[in-house]
Amino acid sequence: MVQPKPKSLTREQKEAKVEEFKEALEDYDVIGILDMHSLPARQLQEIESEIEEFADIKMSRKTLMNIALEQTDKEGIEELDTDEAMQPAFIFSTKDPFQLYSLIQANQTSAAADGGEIAPNDIEIPEGDTGIGPGPMLGKLQGAGAQVQVQDGSIHVQEASVIVEAGEEITADDAEILNQLEIEPLQIGLDLIIAYSEGEVFTSEELDIDTEEYREDIESAATAGFNLAVNAGVVNETTAPAIIQEAVRKARNLAISEGLPEEETIEEAVSYAASAAESVDAEVDLETAKEELNEGDESEDEEDSSEDSEDNEEKEEE
Repeated sequence: MVQPKPKSLTREQKEAKVEEFKEALEDYDVIGILDMHSLPARQLQEIESEIEEFADIKMSRKTLMNIALEQTDKEGIEELDTDEAMQPAFIFSTKDPFQLYSLIQANQTSAAADGGEIAPNDIEIPEGDTGIGPGPMLGKLQGAGAQVQVQDGSIHVQEASVIVEAGEEITADDAEILNQLEIEPLQIGLDLIIAYSEGEVFTSEELDIDTEEYREDIESAATAGFNLAVNAGVVNETTAPAIIQEAVRKARNLAISEGLPEEETIEEAVSYAASAAESVDAEVDLETAKEELNEGDESEDEEDSSEDSEDNEEKEEE
């Protein structure tokens, strides 16, 4: 893990370190507090090289960091709290706090467990061939609750199973099993506790947002607001083009349907009138056909009635 700076600093060294912190606090708009206590030194060096284009990490004794914060004349800077971190460090950045948090999270790497750590999430042993021959590991896997058996000279996990639940401590035995199976359950990286920007302070919970979901929510809200404004006739720089287009469309349709002799709509108006006339003709032809059909039916009824009458007269004469 990252080791704290030596405590045997001279007065001049302490003053120089405070001055270094103060200059950085004044120069950067975005300042954060990291907790370095669980970060191995090797991973820290790798991360520092990856983020050097947009961030700089500086650390020393907590008291010297607090003195620098107290002596910095920036509105709200005193709200940066180093007490939340076991081993605090400053991070200075050119990115806004949300971008900084997102970039830090993107630089997380997996790491093996040594035992004693808290599981960040459920740790599962996958189903399948472990590649480990029968021996002590068989009993350890069974002791951890895994369903295993030996097949073709190696231990096979019959069904995926969780051996450590999120929030539980990873024991030394758990760590040995995970290491044998080459499972790295830990996420190693910078831990941003709090960030400052332009007089405001943001906690890690506030910075931890789903940017894609947030973007979709903003787009949805903007669309709904735009439609509401257009339908309500609220005229502004954004809605004016849509409102004018809708008014033009309605006016055009009215001119066409009423046959108004406007230059822009005359052709469509004539076409609309012709179509309406054809519809009327079709309806007239249909009505005429119905009338002719009805007249034919009435004529047949009269003929049938006349024939029935003649038949009755003939029967009476007989």
